[in-house]
Amino acid sequence: MALFSYEGQQSLPLMREVAVDFNTGQPVLETDGTFRLVSGLEAVRVWVWRALQHDNTRFAYSAHTVSYGNQFHLLTGKALPQAESRLAGLVREALLVCPYITGVERFSFTREGSRLVAAFTVRTVYGEMSAESEATL
Repeated sequence: MALFSYEGQQSLPLMREVAVDFNTGQPVLETDGTFRLVSGLEAVRVWVWRALQHDNTRFAYSAHTVSYGNQFHLLTGKALPQAESRLAGLVREALLVCPYITGVERFSFTREGSRLVAAFTVRTVYGEMSAESEATL
């Protein structure tokens, strides 16, 4: 079962998400207390950020399909060359379930202590964006 299912439609509807404060992880509220909605590339940015969060382990929440989330915990204890390749694969696996994302490429890696940080480009139906993710080795 796909995460997004739009049977009988030729094109995807405009993607919409609740805006998120990327520093706190909390939803952004309007002055009247309602959730602020974002659409298009910004909505994809929110989706990517949520899918790549460390606490968003695949299969952990019944509110999502089994396709949503990541498996970064599999990198614990891996050596650097293998960890870089595996992290790139896990990021692609986590993101390409979204029909609004058409590719994940141009990875670069930095090591910060026991953390491996990956910077990459996400191609979407709305254009390209830069993103980052990290895993603990």
